[in-house]
Amino acid sequence: MPAAFFDVMSAAASLGCVAAAAKIRILYFVSEVFKMRKYLITMRLSASRAFDGGLLYILSGYLLKSACLFILLMLWRALAQQGADLGGLSLDQLLTYTLLAAIFGEQLNVLTPATTAFWEGAIISRYMRPLPVLAQLMAETVGSWLPGLLLYSVPTLIIAASAGLNPGIAFLANAGTGFPARGLLFLISLLLAMALGFAMDFIFASLVIYVKNASYQAYQIRRAIVSLFSGALIPFTLLPWGMGRVFELLPFGSTASAPLLIFVGTGNPARLICLQIIWNLIFWAAALILFRRSEERLVSYGG
Repeated sequence: MPAAFFDVMSAAASLGCVAAAAKIRILYFVSEVFKMRKYLITMRLSASRAFDGGLLYILSGYLLKSACLFILLMLWRALAQQGADLGGLSLDQLLTYTLLAAIFGEQLNVLTPATTAFWEGAIISRYMRPLPVLAQLMAETVGSWLPGLLLYSVPTLIIAASAGLNPGIAFLANAGTGFPARGLLFLISLLLAMALGFAMDFIFASLVIYVKNASYQAYQIRRAIVSLFSGALIPFTLLPWGMGRVFELLPFGSTASAPLLIFVGTGNPARLICLQIIWNLIFWAAALILFRRSEERLVSYGG
């Protein structure tokens, strides 16, 4: 046979391989989009579940949080007027820190439905859905953040800006010409903080099975400890006897204090982000191992 024939056949085979590879890639992309759609549906259902108690119920909770934020801001302002030591922070930095800690409160202190699902006996239903259990819990958590971001965080930010406390202007003033890089570092630190928060909560959910009927009490204690030792309530720079430097090295400090310090411009971004990466690696490895070992107990007690 002529050589041209073999060339044509080889080209046809090559085109067939290319077409097959393209088809595989398209099918893979479609499957990934379909999986993402499942997560989006889970998020939407979780967001709508926040209104099960009625709009008045959810708004009353946000009003209470707003009142606590207002009192804390007034407290810092009064202390500054009396000449109190603000731990190296200016008044604007301290107010911005407190405002952002409230706006991103749910993201800086991650609480997934894992412990609640165990307490209510609903954890078994997660194993009947066509999604990984931990991924479901994360999607549900992100979905539960949406009402708070829309009904509390955004209005609070607008009201604060109209009252003269604008985090954006404060950020530009602190970062100067390097604000794009500082903004990117803040976003990276915030994402690492949320990832670490998920790992911590999964570890807690894996361990709470051993306290059985006292799980709700353990849940409340854990929530209070994280709020206090994460730096979300009181900045570490205000703590006496150098305690803030110790708490900054702990995993709790990487969940709230790190991104907030980067935003206000008083933290070392490279050092803080490196700490976050280290704690993420340690806690995610522990979370996956502990959750896998506790699954049988979770299902038997929770189901």
